[in-house]
Amino acid sequence: MHDYMIDGDEKILKKGLNRYVLTDEIYSLLKEQILNHQIAPGEKINIDQLAREFEVSNIPIREALSRLASERLVSVVPFKGMYAMEMTLQELDEIFEIRKELECLAIRKAALRIPDSLLSKLESEMSMLSGKHTTDLVGSIEFIAEMNQNLHGLILDYCENQSLKELIQAYIQRIQRYLLAVHQEMNQRVLEEEWKEHMEVVRCLASKNVQDAEHALLNHLDRSHLRTRSLFS
Repeated sequence: MHDYMIDGDEKILKKGLNRYVLTDEIYSLLKEQILNHQIAPGEKINIDQLAREFEVSNIPIREALSRLASERLVSVVPFKGMYAMEMTLQELDEIFEIRKELECLAIRKAALRIPDSLLSKLESEMSMLSGKHTTDLVGSIEFIAEMNQNLHGLILDYCENQSLKELIQAYIQRIQRYLLAVHQEMNQRVLEEEWKEHMEVVRCLASKNVQDAEHALLNHLDRSHLRTRSLFS
């Protein structure tokens, strides 16, 4: 059995794997490349070339791309092929509109379930992050991603609805694609605003005020939407 590494990626595809496992590996790798713009928005995806690179048949490639199409990361153009989904203001607006509704539901369900010890730990971690503000192109995305994981991840862990959690995570990933497209425009002010809004949600959760926590979260998502939109347009 031989191992294959594509373009230096740490994810290794092994020849001879069960077809469904192989499809999962290819799906994860292609999804990461689309989200990180290694496959650029609007770029045509060459199935035959991928099959040669991965040393597999076209079948698992097509199955992986079909899954990505169902997540609106790949578009299918009849008689032309498959393309990485274009990025538009309309899609960005739609993603945020849905995410706001879903995540407000999640915080209402999770607010009183999150242990005080975890909220105290989160507040400490967020306070430590205040010293990590950076305008480095990669660092700024990592900074926001870390805040999102610390706060939004905790809310989703305690909303006690796996389907809701997976839906919100999918929308967060799609928004991350837009953030990577505009990260050169981010500055210290944007990062500080993100941090302050996250901290306000944490403080409301710690005080066990569900209504204020939901309001703070919605305010953060509204402002994040406007910031991302203004940078992308």
